[in-house]
Amino acid sequence: MEKLQEVIQHAYTNADGFRSQLDSAGISPSEIISMRDLEKIPVLKKDRLPELQSSSLPFGALAAMEPNEMARIFMSPGPIYDPQTHDQDFWRFSEALKEAGFSKGDIVQNTFSYHLSPAGFMFDSALRELGATVVPAGTGNRELQIQIMKDVKVTGYVGTPSFFNLLLDAIEEKGWKIGKEIVTEKVFFTAEMLTVQMRKRCEDNGITVYEGYGTADCGCLAFEDKQGPGLKVTGSAIVQICDPHTGKEVSGGEGEVVVTLFDKSYPLIRFGTGDLSRWVEGYEGKRIAGVLGRVSDGVKVKGMFVREKQLAQVLEEAGYSVFQAIVTNETGQDEFRILVEADGEIESELSAKIQGVIRVKPILEKAAAGTIKQNDKKLLDKRIYELKKV
Repeated sequence: MEKLQEVIQHAYTNADGFRSQLDSAGISPSEIISMRDLEKIPVLKKDRLPELQSSSLPFGALAAMEPNEMARIFMSPGPIYDPQTHDQDFWRFSEALKEAGFSKGDIVQNTFSYHLSPAGFMFDSALRELGATVVPAGTGNRELQIQIMKDVKVTGYVGTPSFFNLLLDAIEEKGWKIGKEIVTEKVFFTAEMLTVQMRKRCEDNGITVYEGYGTADCGCLAFEDKQGPGLKVTGSAIVQICDPHTGKEVSGGEGEVVVTLFDKSYPLIRFGTGDLSRWVEGYEGKRIAGVLGRVSDGVKVKGMFVREKQLAQVLEEAGYSVFQAIVTNETGQDEFRILVEADGEIESELSAKIQGVIRVKPILEKAAAGTIKQNDKKLLDKRIYELKKV
C-alpha cells in the first residue's frame, strides 16, 4: 500500500490528466488507504486514449515526464502513443521469460515488430535483462527467418504462434529437422490466442511452449508457469477483474482486466485494457483464465488491434460506406477479409491504404448491393478456438 500511495500521489502531483480524473470524481489521493479503495478511482478505458491524447499530445497529460525525457515513443493503432523510459526491462517481461527457461547462453529470435509499435523492444529488453543474445528478426520473410535459425543455431523464439506455425511449415518444406538443422527448443507466444493444436505441434517436435499476456500500454500482466491452470498474474502490477460498467471488482464470472502500474513516469492507474477475463476458480487474485474476449469494438488480428472506427474512417474517405470486415482462422493463420459494396471495381490502392492505418493487410472482396444489411456488425470475429479448460 505504501508503494501504491506513493505512485498515486506522484501521479496526482505531476500528471495533469490523472489529477483531473480524480478531481472530477471528487477524490483525493489521501482517501486511497487500502486496496479496496482503488475502486473509488474511475477506470480509464483504453478506448478513450486516442481522444485524450489528441487533445493533449502525445500522452493525454497522463505522463509525469516530458516527451523529450523518454527513451522512445511508439505509435500503436488507434492511434495511441506509448512511451518507454530509460529503465531496463521497462515492460517487465523478463519475469515471464525467465519462467519459460530463457537465460544467458540462449540465442533468441525476436519476431515482433521493431517499427513504431513497442512489441519488438518489449521483448528485446527483457531478453537482454536475462543475458540472452537477441536476433532482431522482426516480422515476415519466413525463408530468411528459418535461414537465420539454422545458421546461428537459434535456441529460442518469441512472437506469435501463427508466425511460428508458418516457420515450422517452411522448415518442413526444406526437409530440415527440429533437433538437427534447427535447434530451437523453447518458444514464448503472446499477442494471439494459442490453440491446442499449435501447442501440440510444438511439443511433438520437442519444443517447450510457454505463453503470456500483456499490452503495449501496461507490459507484462500474466504468464504461464506450469504450476497451475491458466496464467499466473505478475507481481509487478496490480491486476483486477472488474465489471466493465461499474468498475467494481467481481469475484466470479467474467470482467474487464483493469491494471494499476507502479510506474512514476507513465503512471497508469485503474487502466481498463478492454480485455475480458476471469479468475481461475480456487486461485482468485492469483491466476487468470487468459483473454476471453473484448469489451469494446477492438479485435486483435495478427497481433494488432483493429478498431471499427478506424476501419470505417479510411473506407468512407475512399468512398466506400457499406462494408463488413470478417476475421477467420481456419488454417491456423488469421485471415482478414473485407466485403465492400461498390458500383464499379474496388480502388486498386485501397488495400495498401487500409494496411497503412491498421498495420494489417486485408483481402478485399466486392459484395453485391444489398448483401450487407444495415444492422450487420461492421467488424465480425468468426475465429473458433479449442481452448484449454481452466
